[in-house]
Amino acid sequence: MMKKRSILSLLLALVLCLGVFAPATLAEDVIKVGGLAVLSGPAAVYGQAVQKGVDLYIEQLNAAGGIDGKKVEVIWEDTTGDATIGLNAYNKLVENDGVTAIIGPVLTGVTKTVAEFAADIGLPMITPSATAYDITTGRPSVFRTCFLDPFQATQLARYAKDEGIAKVAILYDNGNEYSKGLYEAFVKECEVLGIEIVATESATYEDVDFKAQLTSIKNATPEAVFLPYYGAQAALILTQANEIGFATKFLGADGIADIVPAISNKALLTSITYSDHFSTQADSQMAKDFVAAYKAKYGEEPTVSFAATGYDAALVLTDAFKKGSLEYADVTAAIKATDVEGVSGKITFNEHNDPIKSAFILTFNAEGNKVFIKMQNP
Repeated sequence: MMKKRSILSLLLALVLCLGVFAPATLAEDVIKVGGLAVLSGPAAVYGQAVQKGVDLYIEQLNAAGGIDGKKVEVIWEDTTGDATIGLNAYNKLVENDGVTAIIGPVLTGVTKTVAEFAADIGLPMITPSATAYDITTGRPSVFRTCFLDPFQATQLARYAKDEGIAKVAILYDNGNEYSKGLYEAFVKECEVLGIEIVATESATYEDVDFKAQLTSIKNATPEAVFLPYYGAQAALILTQANEIGFATKFLGADGIADIVPAISNKALLTSITYSDHFSTQADSQMAKDFVAAYKAKYGEEPTVSFAATGYDAALVLTDAFKKGSLEYADVTAAIKATDVEGVSGKITFNEHNDPIKSAFILTFNAEGNKVFIKMQNP
């Protein structure tokens, strides 16, 4: 009897031990990545696009066996576009969830705040969408898969020159970092190229009436107007320009991408050309496969290009995971050495941890559908 009890006790102890250690064993089979994005509020369209692109790639990766048999799990947190909330979410991911790296944040202001803390501990971080230059400055573990504001503004000025545009005007928000950064880089390149800036006006993102500025610009007779705004503001500007009889060409940056739902007269969109990080009309096989898989999963095409740069951020990060240990320093070194083909083009990184890649130049047809024009190479 004692012998049977001893055996039962041993078995019970073994079961209890397995119960204690099973979660740890399972945890070792999962590589946790933190996802920070603006998933609610006015800018949610950008964060949701990033989330969808990342989730699509991770789903494909895990279906193909993961990384050495380990699955990758992305734990998403909503920053709401607020830097304080974003930082709290970052702390939760690092301290409570024990993530190996961060994808995101999405908006520039939140990204700057989080990047400072990630860099302090050497945590690998890749933002798919924050385009301000100084986000990666002095932060060796912080990267991005989108191009920068100075780059796209430069490419837009060069596109204008290629199109024979000699006189331009600018309407921008001098109190907004995104708008001001684009403005400064565009002006600098116009000076290099000999493009004359005949008028400069400013209006905030919160304004709803741009007619005074547009009238002043109209009187200067530019051949094109540069609008470093997001889609909601650009929609108002195009509509009001039409109302005052101001017919001209407009140039915009990647923030223009979400303009279609915001404008009722879609025909006005044919007057604007803008730079973007991706086009669903790109002809590489990888881009075509991405668009097809995205449509199959979400029932729609990726209308915001950050879905593609989110997909590429997940690709770059997990490719780095495959190259060695998951220690922060090893992952960072592997990202720095990246040389991969992404859906938004070939990706390598320069000394500033920015991707070396091309810009997509697009416009719209009268129905509001995006039309790919060309690749503007660096």
